[in-house]
Amino acid sequence: MLLPEKTPYVSSEISLFEKLVGAGEDRSHVELPLQLHGFLVACLTEHLRDTKILSHVLAVNLLRSTELRGRRANVLLKRAGDEALLLAGLYPERALRLHVSSTYFRHMGQTAYGSLAARLQSTGMRESGKFYDHVAENFCSLERVLNGARAEPSGPWDAWRRMLASLQ
Repeated sequence: MLLPEKTPYVSSEISLFEKLVGAGEDRSHVELPLQLHGFLVACLTEHLRDTKILSHVLAVNLLRSTELRGRRANVLLKRAGDEALLLAGLYPERALRLHVSSTYFRHMGQTAYGSLAARLQSTGMRESGKFYDHVAENFCSLERVLNGARAEPSGPWDAWRRMLASLQ
């Protein structure tokens, strides 16, 4: 475990997500590089209160980002990538309900993160661009880790579902 369970600087949500990602790595037999592990924990924490993620239309943010410039476009692309990652890894059955291919979320996420990487690199933010390129390239591994975390019937996944239920 990277983060201690109880310190004044680590919220209980981060500790829970750290456990969730760790359990996912164990169950999926995928060891994420530290940078991607941290990204996944941060992604889960950032979208903790987004209880409407299941009803968002991913393509809308992706398309709207083409109409915008600068930071607003980047935010939409990151959001689309994050939502696609969480849906692909934690809620893959959502694709069936939408009558789309099981790879729909994966392609949307890789496209969003790849587009964000290109935008960042073209505006002189090379390191950030390289990072999101790395995220896009490793989308499948990130998805497998989330799916592995979900496969554990108790523990962090169960705690995550209880936390979501309490927010609704």
